[in-house]
Amino acid sequence: MPFSRSKCNPLRLFRSKSKQKKTNSVADQGSTASTNHALSSDLEEKDTEEGPGAGESDDLLAIAHQKLLQDKETGPILKKATIILSESGLHVGANGVLDLQQLHKSLDKKVNELQEKEWEISIDGHYINVKEKLYRAMKNILVLKDVITTAASACPPAAIACAGVTVSLMLIIRAHDQNDSLLTGLEKTSDLLPRLYLTERLYMKPNTNLSGDFVSKFKAGLVSLYSKILEFQARALCYLSEFWLIQLSSNILNQNQWDVLTKSISDQETEAQKFTSLMEVEERRADMGVLKDTISSDFEARFKKFQGAQASSARIKQVNKLLESLHTCPYRDRKNRVSDRVPGTCEWFTSHPLFQTWDKGDDSRLLWLSADPGCGKSVLSKFLVDEVLQRFQKRTVCYFFFRDDFPDQKRSSIALASILRQLFIAYPHLLSDKVLHQFAAGGETLLQSFIDLWEILVSATASVECDEIVFVIDALDECAEEDRYQLIGAVRDLSSKSSNNTSGFKFFLTSRPYGSIHERFRQLEVAVPTIHLKGEANAEVEKIAGEIALVIQQRAHEIAIQKLLEEDEEKFLREKLTEAKNRTYLWVALTLNYIESLDGFTKGRVRETINDKIPQTVNEAYGKILNKSKDPAKAKRLLHIIMAAKRPLSVEELSLALAVDKKIKSSESFRENVEPPQRFRSTLRDMCGLILVVVDDKVYPLHQTVKEFLVPGTSDNLPSDSLNSEYPSKWRNSLSPAQSNKVLAETLTWYLDCDCTEIGLDILLDYATSFWHHHFRDAFPCDENDMSTMGCRICAPNSEFQTRFFGEKAGLDFPQNPDTLMAASSLGLESVVRQLLSNESIEVDSKDSMDRTPLYWAASQGYDAIIKLLLETNKLDPDSKDSRGQTPLHGASWNGYESTAKLLLETNKVDPDSKDSRGQTPLLGAAWNGYESTVKLLLETNKVDPDPKDSRGRTPFHGAAWNGHTSTVKLLLETDKVDPDSKSSVGSTPLHGAARNRHESITKLLLDTNKVDPDLKDSVGQTPLYRAAEDGYDAVVKLLLNTGKVDIEARASESGLTAYEVAEQHGRLSTMALLERYMTAGQTVI
Repeated sequence: MPFSRSKCNPLRLFRSKSKQKKTNSVADQGSTASTNHALSSDLEEKDTEEGPGAGESDDLLAIAHQKLLQDKETGPILKKATIILSESGLHVGANGVLDLQQLHKSLDKKVNELQEKEWEISIDGHYINVKEKLYRAMKNILVLKDVITTAASACPPAAIACAGVTVSLMLIIRAHDQNDSLLTGLEKTSDLLPRLYLTERLYMKPNTNLSGDFVSKFKAGLVSLYSKILEFQARALCYLSEFWLIQLSSNILNQNQWDVLTKSISDQETEAQKFTSLMEVEERRADMGVLKDTISSDFEARFKKFQGAQASSARIKQVNKLLESLHTCPYRDRKNRVSDRVPGTCEWFTSHPLFQTWDKGDDSRLLWLSADPGCGKSVLSKFLVDEVLQRFQKRTVCYFFFRDDFPDQKRSSIALASILRQLFIAYPHLLSDKVLHQFAAGGETLLQSFIDLWEILVSATASVECDEIVFVIDALDECAEEDRYQLIGAVRDLSSKSSNNTSGFKFFLTSRPYGSIHERFRQLEVAVPTIHLKGEANAEVEKIAGEIALVIQQRAHEIAIQKLLEEDEEKFLREKLTEAKNRTYLWVALTLNYIESLDGFTKGRVRETINDKIPQTVNEAYGKILNKSKDPAKAKRLLHIIMAAKRPLSVEELSLALAVDKKIKSSESFRENVEPPQRFRSTLRDMCGLILVVVDDKVYPLHQTVKEFLVPGTSDNLPSDSLNSEYPSKWRNSLSPAQSNKVLAETLTWYLDCDCTEIGLDILLDYATSFWHHHFRDAFPCDENDMSTMGCRICAPNSEFQTRFFGEKAGLDFPQNPDTLMAASSLGLESVVRQLLSNESIEVDSKDSMDRTPLYWAASQGYDAIIKLLLETNKLDPDSKDSRGQTPLHGASWNGYESTAKLLLETNKVDPDSKDSRGQTPLLGAAWNGYESTVKLLLETNKVDPDPKDSRGRTPFHGAAWNGHTSTVKLLLETDKVDPDSKSSVGSTPLHGAARNRHESITKLLLDTNKVDPDLKDSVGQTPLYRAAEDGYDAVVKLLLNTGKVDIEARASESGLTAYEVAEQHGRLSTMALLERYMTAGQTVI
């Protein structure tokens, strides 16, 4: 009967219960899959066990096999099933001959694959747990395999049957849909096969004292039962194989008939049992018991191995999750965005003595290359990463390219996360349990912490023996300013610790020659002059110019071929380009692009066209390229949008953005204005020339200098003459950030206010939903009737914006299903709120599903202008509590908005010491998060308790000490009204937290008060020393030991370990040495 399959999208049978997003991220050194292999290889042991001793085997399965082959319906199915087994890796010979060793290895491999799968499957679109079914089926496979391989000459059909169950289970994994009856049948047949095989051995021995007729009937019943089992498995294999399903669809069972076939097997089994119940089998049962015990014992050993593999699998998942979280930006793709070098270039650097010393020497840790914009620093960095630095076998190269035009490529924490990911892929053993736990506990906060990530990097680097690790960091000047100086300081301090490079790491950095960067390297440069290679120095500039001449020669020749120029014309072009001073790679690219676009640049008119028209600087090239724009007004609007955007926009998004106009009132007219993406690419080139480039369908400025040319105030640090020019240009500094933001805000407002949900017009909706309020808030802080009116419509309930934005972000940060005023207040849209409040009938103190008001949401985001507008209405309760007992003052204080908290306190209508449902006050939140000025403001009211306890016994002082907020700790101590040794509900004190979280300065502050017990135990018997030793924080351990008041032999009640023993358990070697010295010295100060 033909079988109809579901046409739904293919579903994977086994799925992750955590529903975590899975990616196939690939780093330079290999894929995650290869990492899995490397990580698990040391946890898996090769199975070298041989099967039990040899024994005789019967041929009833062979008879059943032959019977099926001769049947017109089942014969083709069985043949196809044999082919499927061969395709799965188990070769079956022409006469059904099998190699037992091959079978043993093949089944082991399949079983191991099955063991690694999850315990949930999809049945008819529903996920159910089948752990027991798969466990039993797997056990049966192992038992049958061992039974078969005990035979001196195994029955091939028996082996095929055994493999058939295994391969069927593997194929289920890839099935589009699953059938519970099919899985039940496979379990049933996998259970029957080993039992029947043993039954044959016990009941069919030659010396069995049974009549020939009885034996014949018993054999016939077994053959029939074997036939049903083989038929079921053959049909299952063909059903589960996509290709054979199509060819045999008329013979494959439908879902209900799996139950029918399974029932017939059960009925046949019952008949066989009637025979065996009539036999005298006590002795044989004893034999069977011995054999089954042997097999069961072997299975238990194998299953223990399986459980170990499960633990390994869980760890691999944890590793994959960590590697995925570290993939914070597509660092490899961004590197590959940089152009490859022209042959013959970059050699000025690779042949330089400073590079040679750094590259080949053991003492040089750091090399910093500074050079002017457009001199090919990034091209050089890519060349080093991909080719030059890879030539040493025992060297690993990790890299990051900073870029100002990528929001995710400007942060030092993202750079470290990317570098750590590359390092962990190269050296999987560095992902210790401690590191995995550290990332799991730290979560997103750790990923954003430069200090934590740097400490992990330093620790990991120190653990790599023999090999050398090179860190290449390009365009340091394009890193966010504060992050940049933090990174420079960390690299500088690490590089200066020792002249002997025992840790085997090196740094190569590039940047522009900014004075602010040079200042931070100056002290180290004085001590080690070899760290700085000045590409902007005259000698190096001459070498770079020589290599640029090679590029000019190559590009001029390419143009000559393209334009059919004469030899003398090519020479003239080459000479004119070579005459220019301050040549850079960027200048060459821009100038040649400009020349090619000149009208009349053809054979015979080269001299006339380019004479005296070659731009002398990069800025002049930018100006001349934009002056040739076919639509300057449209080009300017486009550049405004690109410069103001919070993320790079795609070709389609920009095409839609330029099509938006305030006059458009319908989707039809909107659609008519939109250019198709392919045509818009040509429009981009016509409007802006080479100034804009398209990479992965996203539009970017060609170079950082484009932004510096167009946007005022972005090139203040630039010392280079290669960009500056006396050439006047209407484009230079023509895009003020405020105006750019206003252009984009207007565009997004018009877009959201019209019907933008139709297919083809919704391309810009993702960006508009995510960022409209940012642009609108900055662009229109005051009344602008048209914009404010549209803003009211966009914020209204059931609008496309509100449905998408608040639907995705509702929760602790934004309200759920807010009214218009609440939505505008939570987004900080002052002009919209002002217009809404002009309506006297509006509800000012409305509440959302969490009983939070517009005032609460404005206060929690620090929108003071809106706070003032709302308070001026006198129609609200400024101390209103939400469903968790929190007030607007809680929201302002917990988020550190001091000025907002002050506005609320000045009403004299709020309780500054109000407790929420967890007993937490505004002061506790401010102290916990380290907002010192807000803490000070609340304390100065003299209306708050400086030392209140929440429902878990924690005080503001607890939070400040645990989270490392030193200045807040000092501020609270100065009140002289806090207990520095206060216990939480689990017995933890501020000192416990400071010790556990490696806050050395706070630990010292607490000990200096002489009001804390340094040896106090919490509810599980852990002291501050125990906690510091467990995580290996030696500085804190030393401070505690030097008090002379800690019991180094004290044991934690829960773990039963001392501080030394817990340090040993976690491999904290330096901490162990510290404790040993203390004990050896007779517990004296160290």
